[in-house]
Amino acid sequence: MRKWSLSLLFILTLLVLAACGDDSSSDDNNNDDSSADSEQKVVKVWFGREDFIPADNFERFHENHPDIKVEADVVPLEQAVSDFMRNQGAGNAPDIVQVFHDNVGTMVSQGSLMDISEYVDQWETDDPESFNKILGQAWDIASWDDKVYGMGIHVGPYWHVYRKDWFDEAGLEIPETYDQLLDAARTLDTEEHEGYALVGGREHPAWWFSSLFISMGGEYSDTGLPQLDSEAGRYLIEFYQTLMREELIDPSAISWSSGEMRGAFIGGNAAMAPIGDNIFPLIQEEMTYGEEWTAAPQPKRPGAESNVHELWGWPMMVSSKTEHPEAVMEVLKYLSDTEIVSEVAKRYQPTTNSEVMQSEEYVEAKPWAADFEEAFSNTIIMPSHIKQGEVMNILVDAQQEALQNTERDPAEIAAEFQEKLNELE
Repeated sequence: MRKWSLSLLFILTLLVLAACGDDSSSDDNNNDDSSADSEQKVVKVWFGREDFIPADNFERFHENHPDIKVEADVVPLEQAVSDFMRNQGAGNAPDIVQVFHDNVGTMVSQGSLMDISEYVDQWETDDPESFNKILGQAWDIASWDDKVYGMGIHVGPYWHVYRKDWFDEAGLEIPETYDQLLDAARTLDTEEHEGYALVGGREHPAWWFSSLFISMGGEYSDTGLPQLDSEAGRYLIEFYQTLMREELIDPSAISWSSGEMRGAFIGGNAAMAPIGDNIFPLIQEEMTYGEEWTAAPQPKRPGAESNVHELWGWPMMVSSKTEHPEAVMEVLKYLSDTEIVSEVAKRYQPTTNSEVMQSEEYVEAKPWAADFEEAFSNTIIMPSHIKQGEVMNILVDAQQEALQNTERDPAEIAAEFQEKLNELE
């Protein structure tokens, strides 16, 4: 009996040891998996709008780059910079953040962005075919002091949209100058709708004010300060005053956001408005391009030799704290890839990928694109100042002053706010 018990005990001991051996093997496998996971680089990306995210949500990227995991989130452009700076201070910033391009100088001065110039040069050396599809604007709009800190994959100016059917009915031509635009607004301003619509409130920075300033021949200093006390600046202020004084815009436009301006045009309450390309597909859903509505480059100031169009962008900027710059570059290459970015560009914002912009598919999706090919190629990137936030606040104040005090001398307003701008130097 004792021998049997000893034998049984021996067998049980062997089973326990075997089980322990299996557990050890399992732990080794788990450790291997953990090691594999630890080798996978994580790239966190903050998009400024959900519409910028590719339709496949990085599925193809993960298939081609199993060693890189992209974690995408949406942080609205309006709060992206402040949220990014706060998270970076806490050591939790994304590797890539999408911002309004005029914030680049401020972010560089605070040491929050990485100079990726060497990686951009390497891309050009390693894969010139894909690199050469990218317009120079992609790098210019994400640069400061000749150093590249990100990539502008999507860019777009504000154009002017018009109710073509109303213009045709009134026998009017699409305006080529702002004086002609005002005359058309006077003709089309009726009890049913306003002649024009604009953003006059404080909800947004003075993007539309700045865009019109550039198209009127406005210039910036070498440091990026708008020269408001100039012929173009005085004309711009008087233009705003005229619209409000003659009630060519809705009186409540002094507090309007972009949504209210767009709604006025799309809803048939305004004959004209300065609106970006990204909104055109929404207009097209309600009206047919070339029949009920049309669009054209911004007019020019009377007497000016030509008009210049200001280019805006929403570049993907690289954090100075990123640990995987090579992986970040792979993400940027993917986002700007012809197949991937074409889908976003056709339904949303234009792109700096020239192959996409020249494709038949893009023009078919956006029938207005061909009308802007020349103007788009002649756009300039809106200059910015290292204290851009303060610059925009001053321009918003100038815009409000023009809308509220329509009888005040435009030269006096221009001089007052130019003095405030100059104090930022």
